[in-house]
Amino acid sequence: MAPAVRGLKSFVWQKLKSAVFDDFSKEEEWKVMLLDDYTTKLLSLCCKMSDLLAEGITVVENVYKNREPVPHMKAIYLIMPTKKSVDGLIDDFITKSSSRYKAAYVYFTDFCPDSLFNKIKASCAKSIKRCKEISISFFPYESQVFTLNIPDAFYRCYSPTLEKTKDKDAVLQVMAEQIVTLCATLDENPGVRYKSGPSERASKLAQLVEKALENYYKTDERSQIKAKTHSQLIIIDRGFDPVSTVLHELTFQAMAYDLLPIENDTYKQVLKKKKKLNSSGGKEKEAILEEDDDLWVKMRHKHIADVIEELPKLLKDASSKTKAAEGKVS
Repeated sequence: MAPAVRGLKSFVWQKLKSAVFDDFSKEEEWKVMLLDDYTTKLLSLCCKMSDLLAEGITVVENVYKNREPVPHMKAIYLIMPTKKSVDGLIDDFITKSSSRYKAAYVYFTDFCPDSLFNKIKASCAKSIKRCKEISISFFPYESQVFTLNIPDAFYRCYSPTLEKTKDKDAVLQVMAEQIVTLCATLDENPGVRYKSGPSERASKLAQLVEKALENYYKTDERSQIKAKTHSQLIIIDRGFDPVSTVLHELTFQAMAYDLLPIENDTYKQVLKKKKKLNSSGGKEKEAILEEDDDLWVKMRHKHIADVIEELPKLLKDASSKTKAAEGKVS
């Protein structure tokens, strides 16, 4: 069962299904799923707990935290290839007698360095039944919006006080590799274009992406060199449009997040009851601003002025639909 999401989120979920969950589609038994902070956010953006239940996942745990052992169940580890996450995996299988789970199926979101792979091999190889790299190193924030989740990238690329050129090159390399995982998820091998001058950052990132794409499609699971597709990847340096960084957005989405107490894309509103004898307080209503909300998707990127013009018609339509529904109830 696929979640009710569209666009990029749907592509990510389908890739997770084919790369991870389809491995167990023939096994009719429940499993535990272990996530780190990154993959917890990734899954929350593209699926719901009901979707995981449909794939045979009975419980989701944090790989960093201490957990009760469930030695009769298999565990799926969807984690980043970092020392902290790998240490959490190894701790679960220090000895055969004290293993927390029956077996481990490990899926890394990105390329696992040899040092970490050898550490796993030396510590708990016998407990691992499968180990794969699935190449998803970005967050599908909306149906057509993604983020690489590198909040200090702007500073590291542009700060005049940062003297270490190696640090600038390192962040560009990481960004290039993450962009390639996006292309791989979309099954695209795009032509790469960039805005030339006055800075060399766009051209440098474009070269790194092109090289990383070439390497990826030589070493993917199918071992086939994928020809260039018709899509175009355009890389633009921030110097192309510096004004946008100091302007406030005038979209409905920006206004909502500015004025309302929205946390984790969830808005909570207390509905006050009509004044009656012996009545107090109100009922809390929760609205999740996500791809399932057609009205939110339709309005979020529109200018505030355009939304205000549309509101009277939307309210009228909503009111007529409500009355029609109430008339059908006995």
